[in-house]
Formats: sequence, structure tokens, C-alpha cells
Amino acid sequence: MVTNFFVLFAILQLKNYFIKDFNFKEIFTDITLSLIFGYIGLFVDDIFILFFVGLLLLLYWLFVKKDRLNMQKSIALIMAANIELVLFCLGSYTSRIIFFISNNKWQLKLLETYQEYFVTTSLLINITYLAILIIIIQHFRYQTINLWIQIEKYQLGKRVFALTFSIFISFMIILIISDLQAVTATIQASIILIFSILLIVAYYQLVFFVHTIAIQNEAREKVTYNKQLNEYLTSVQQQYTELRKFKHDFQNIMLAIKPLIDSSNSQELKNYYHDITQENKEMSTISQGNISQVSKIDSDLIRGLIIQKFFIAQSRKIDFHLELMRDNYQFKTDSLITVRILGILIDNALEYVDSFTTGDKRITCAITQNSQTTEITIDNPLKDDINLKNIFKSGYSTKISHSGFGLSNVRKLISQTDNLYLETKIIHEHLLMTLIIVGGD
Repeated sequence: MVTNFFVLFAILQLKNYFIKDFNFKEIFTDITLSLIFGYIGLFVDDIFILFFVGLLLLLYWLFVKKDRLNMQKSIALIMAANIELVLFCLGSYTSRIIFFISNNKWQLKLLETYQEYFVTTSLLINITYLAILIIIIQHFRYQTINLWIQIEKYQLGKRVFALTFSIFISFMIILIISDLQAVTATIQASIILIFSILLIVAYYQLVFFVHTIAIQNEAREKVTYNKQLNEYLTSVQQQYTELRKFKHDFQNIMLAIKPLIDSSNSQELKNYYHDITQENKEMSTISQGNISQVSKIDSDLIRGLIIQKFFIAQSRKIDFHLELMRDNYQFKTDSLITVRILGILIDNALEYVDSFTTGDKRITCAITQNSQTTEITIDNPLKDDINLKNIFKSGYSTKISHSGFGLSNVRKLISQTDNLYLETKIIHEHLLMTLIIVGGD
């Protein structure tokens, strides 16, 4: 009875550990279920475990609707059952070996003589194995959480459940047949040892399978994202070009009708003409200001990104200054990661400067290039002291009500390449973040 109760209770607590679902009500329910089915196990041998797990799965699927889609609890239960059954069997056989060696007798009657001590030793060894397992799992906690996320994200729950449940059924069949056929302890121990090895291999293959599916899906998502980004930035570039053409035609039209306006006697018409020309002068920075230098950049993606950020800055009354000292800037390598990093850096600068109520609301994007490297620097003024050691930490932000994951993503993106580096420094109360691209022009 004690052994049955312990096995069932250990399964439930291991399941709760996997999904981090601990509370007093849950523990009381676990104790009650373990006692009931532990008592049933006195009459039906190992098959009571199958009934126990089957009933819990039925309850999960009938009364917890979300588990029909999110199978995390069901998978955790089956995995816990597989692991605890293997550990309990290993603990039992380890205890046998200890008793046989300590008494220098290899006889099963010895276990009957010291049954109470044998059961206690088996449970203590089982607890030790569980503690070692939890320490190992805790060491790989991040990878475990990431595995759960990937299973849910890519809807692999049914596949994973089918695999783990088939392993559980196979193991239960081995135990039940061993009991019915009175298989010797030596043969049963060999079977369980082989099954334990297969269980480890199966779970390793499970992790490999999930990661493979995740990589395939992430690759498809990346291709789609890059295609959409390319199309969007190309569209921005085309709109910018069309806007410049329109402004050129508009200026010619306004010059053509100026003599007619001057000769008109309508003051209202003259005032209206004056207002239009004034608005045109205010917008002239788009075609005549430093942003017009963007045509020197031969990358459609980078050029489109800078134009997009320029218009965002204009809408927020922020002066966006572009510094290009050469007549042509070439980006021969894949610039998608460069665009993503540059977008994050400019967005951070815009968000920070936009919080200014007074002062210099201005950011500068400067590009320098030689035969070996290209440097893109984003410069914005600072109002507060910033610790450069903290700004790349996940969750850190100088902006109110902001998640603060931008710069940590920059570091992650840079780590994925071998030709990108980021230099950060503060000079004269200005934050300068320089993306360095190694590889030449």
C-alpha cells in the first residue's frame, strides 16, 4: 500500500513540477487519489497505474476544455509516469543489490525476511533518483521551457502526446506480462534496463524532432518576414521617388501661374497662393535637404528604411539628419540583419528623443565606409545618465511603458553573424551607437 501510494503521488508531483502547478488544494487532491488507487493496487497489481493515468487523462479532456488544444498537462502526466516507473524499478533493483551484497546472499527469501527495510530502502533510493533528476532538469530549465513553448507554438502537442503515451503503454505491457508470466527478477531487470535506455533515446529523439520542426517553421517565417520587409521598404523607396517627382512638377506649376496671380485683383487668391507656397517651402527638406543624399546608398532595403524613419521623425517634429560624405555606398552582403538592427537603433533613438519636452530633438545617422569596413552611427542627445552596462539587458528601457527588449535583440542578432559588431559610447552628453560591418564595400 505504501509503495503504491508513493509511486502515484510521485507521478503527480513530478507532473506538477513540469508545469509549475503547485497549490495546497492540488496536493490534497493528489493525496486522496493516490490513497484510493494505491489501495486498488493491492488487488490488481501493476495495472492500477494504467487505470490511474487513464482516469486522469479522461478528466483532463472532459472537464478542462483548454487542454483539448493545450495538451501540456496531459503530456507532463505521461512523461512523469514514464520517468517515475523507470526510477522506481531501478530503485527497487538497486535496493536488492545492496541487500544481497550486504548479506552476501543472492536469494529472494532474504527480501521477504527484511521486507520492511527493503521497502524503505527502495523508496529512499527512488527519492534520491528523483532528486538527481530534478537537479538535472533544473540545470536545463531554460531549454525545457523553450521546448514547451515550441510544442505549443507549432501545435505539436498531439504528436508528442502520441509518442509519450505509446512509450507508457509499452512499459505497462512489459510490467503486466512480467507479473502474469512470473518472469524471473534477473530477466525483468534486464528488460527494464533496456527499456530505460530506449526511453532516454526516445526522449532525446523527441527533443530533436521538436527542435527540427521549430527550425523548419522559423526558417519559413524568416523567409516570409524578409520578403514582406523587402517589399515594404522597396515600396517606401518608390513612394519617396514619386513624391520627389510630384514636388518637382508642383513647383513648376506654381511658377507658371505666379504671373497670373500677381496680375489678379483678388487678395483672397493671392493669400491662398502665398499659403500654398509657404507649405511647399516647409516640405522642401524632403527633396532639397540632407535626406536627399539617401540616393547615394545603393541598398534598396537600407535606403527605404532610412526614408521611412525620416518621415516618422518628421511626423514627431524631430530633426532627422543624415551624414554621407561619399558619393556612393555599397552593401554587397545580405543586409536584412543590418536593416533589422539599424531599425531598432533608430527606433530607440526616436522614442528617447520624442520624450523631450524641451531641448534639442534631433538624431543623426552617419555612414562612413572604406575598403574594409562600413560604420553606421546613430547619434542622439541624452537628458539622463545611462549605464552602458545595463542597456543591453533584456527588459531594460529608458522609455516609460516600454518592454525594453530592442537592444537585447540587437545583441542576439549580432551574435548570429561573424561580420557585425556594435560599439556604444557617450560623448558630450550624446549617445553614439555604431554598427560596424566588416567586409568592405
